[in-house]
Amino acid sequence: MRKLFRKRTTEYKHSLRQETMRLFVSILCILALLYLVASLFISRRTDNDYRTSTSEAAVNNVASYIANCVDTYNYISRLIMVNPRVVSFLHAENAESASYEARMGMYEVLNMYNSISYIESVYIFRNDKQYANTGKSEYRIDTSADEWQRVMDARGSKVIAVDGNGMMIKNYGEPTLTFSRAIYDTNSQKLLGMLVMNISNECFDEVLNFQERSNICILDADGSYLCGDSGMAEFFRDDYENDVVSRRKINYMGRKVSLAGRKAVNSLIILGCTRYGSKVIPQETVITLGIIFITCLASTVISAGFIRKKITGPIMTLDGAMDRTKSSGWIERIDADMPDNEIGHLAETYNQTLDYLNELFQRLLKEEENIRMAELRVLQEQIKPHFLYNTLETIGYIAVEEKAERAHAALETLGSFYRNSLSKGEREVPFRRELAITKDYLSLQKLRYGSSFDEEYEIDDDTLDVKVPKLILQPMVENSIYHGVRLKGEKCIIRVSARNTEEGLLIVVYDTGVGMNQEQIDKLLGKDSGMCQPDAAPDDGNSQDVRAIAQRPEKEQTGTHRNIPGSGFGLVGTIERIRYYCNRNDVVKITSEEGEYTKIEILISREMRD
Repeated sequence: MRKLFRKRTTEYKHSLRQETMRLFVSILCILALLYLVASLFISRRTDNDYRTSTSEAAVNNVASYIANCVDTYNYISRLIMVNPRVVSFLHAENAESASYEARMGMYEVLNMYNSISYIESVYIFRNDKQYANTGKSEYRIDTSADEWQRVMDARGSKVIAVDGNGMMIKNYGEPTLTFSRAIYDTNSQKLLGMLVMNISNECFDEVLNFQERSNICILDADGSYLCGDSGMAEFFRDDYENDVVSRRKINYMGRKVSLAGRKAVNSLIILGCTRYGSKVIPQETVITLGIIFITCLASTVISAGFIRKKITGPIMTLDGAMDRTKSSGWIERIDADMPDNEIGHLAETYNQTLDYLNELFQRLLKEEENIRMAELRVLQEQIKPHFLYNTLETIGYIAVEEKAERAHAALETLGSFYRNSLSKGEREVPFRRELAITKDYLSLQKLRYGSSFDEEYEIDDDTLDVKVPKLILQPMVENSIYHGVRLKGEKCIIRVSARNTEEGLLIVVYDTGVGMNQEQIDKLLGKDSGMCQPDAAPDDGNSQDVRAIAQRPEKEQTGTHRNIPGSGFGLVGTIERIRYYCNRNDVVKITSEEGEYTKIEILISREMRD
C-alpha cells in the first residue's frame, strides 16, 4: 500500500506552484514583447504613412509649381506672338532684313518679365521655315520631325516636350523643356508660322530643392527624362498620366518605398518618393499603448495573486495534507482547512473515497482470508478420500467375486466421480473434466431414479480444453433432477450443451421439469435481495422444491445447501462463484415456463479466461 504513495510533494520535478510562476513570467514576457512589437509596428506604419503623404505632397507641390510656370510661359509666348516687330517679321517679304527687329521684339517681352535667365532661346519660324531667334545657336533644328507636324495639328495650343521631341536637339548640356505653338494672324486667322521656346530645367531647381526629403523626377509623356532624380525614370508607367496621384510600392536604393506619380500639365509627369521618415509615433498613441500595457500587467499580477490564494494555495495545502496521511499502514482521512468551493468539495470527495477504499480493503482481506481457509479445508479433505478410494476398491473386488457386475460398475463410477471432483484441489479445470464429473453423477442418479429422465449432450470439440471454475456444471444438473425432473412425475430430458461464442464459452443446462415462475427466478439470481442465499437440494424422497427454498426467509435459508457428498456447492452458491470468477453479474441467465422447462445459461467470459 505504501508503494502507491511513495513520491512526496517535495520530490516533484514540476510543482504546481513553479509551473504557475513560470506561466505568469511567460505572460509578462509575452506582454512586453507584444508591447514592443506593437510599438515597432505603429512606429513603422506611422513612418510609412508619413513618407507616403510626404511623397504625395511633394509631387502635388511640384505639379502645381510646374502648372504655374507653364501658365507664365504660355502668357509670355502670347505676348511675343502679338509683338509688332515679330508680326512684321512673319509678314515681311525679306525675312533676313526683318529678323533683327524680330529679335528685339522678343527681348523686349523677355526683359519685361525678367524671365530671360530661364528661357534659353526663343525661335520664331515663318511658313518658309526661315526663323529669327534669341540666345546662342546651340540647337540642331529638324523641321521634318514628327513633332513639327504635331505642333501644327495642335492649331495654336501649346505643345510641351523634352528637347522638342527631336525637333530642337540641343548640342550639349542638360535637357531643356521645349514649349511650342503655331502662330495665326489675329485678323485673318491664317497660319503665319511657329513659336518655339526652350526653357532651362533650372527653372525647376528651386521647387526641387524645397522638397529636400523627397526624390523627385520630371518626365515628359514619353518617359524622357527632364530633371530631378534620374534614377526614378525607370519606374515610369503610362498609368501616371492622370490628374490624381497614383501610388505603388517599389524597391529603390535598397529600401521599400511608396512611389507617387501624377500628370502636372499635358505631356509632363511628376514622380516622387520619400525614403526617410521623421515623424515619430503620436503622443496619444504612446500614452494609449502605455495604459494598455500597464492595465495588462496589473491584471496579470492580480490574477496571479488570486490564483495563488484561491487555487494553487489550497491545492498545495491539500497535497501536503494528503502526503501526511501516509504515515500509517492505512490511508487516513485528511484533516486540513479547505475553502468552501470546488477544492473543498474535492477534499471531501477524497475523504469519502478513502472511506470506501478502506472498507473495500477490509472486505478484500476478509474474502482473501476466507479463500485461504477454504483452500486449507480442501487440502484437509484431500486426505480423507484415500480411505474412501481404498474401501470402494475393496467393495468392488468383493462384488466381482460375488458376480455382482452392476454393483461393481456403480462403485467404479462413484470412485471416478470422487477422484475427478475431489483430487488435486484446483480452482480451475478443463471443461472435459467438468463434463466427466457431470456424466458420472448422472450415471449414479440413474441407478437411483431408473428411467425417470434421459440425458443428452451437445458439446463442441473446441470447448473441451477451455478452463472453467471447478464444480459449476454438476450443481446445475443436480438442481434439474431434484427440483425439476423428480417433482414432475413423468419421464423428462436433461440436456447439456456447450459451444464457444465471441464473448466466451456458453454452457446451457436444459430440463423439461416442472419449471419456475419469474419471482422464483429473480430470487435465485439475487435481484430482490442483492445477494442470493444458497439453495437446498435434498438427497432423499422428502426433498423440497427450489421454489420453496427461494421463498424461505433469509435466516431460514442459511446452511440449507443441497450438496452432493463432500462438495459443499449449491445452485445459488455456484452462481455466486461464477460471478466472482468472471467479475460480472450478467454471466448467468435463467429462463423457465412453469410445467414445461427450465434453461440455465452460463457464460464464461473470454476476457476473464485470458
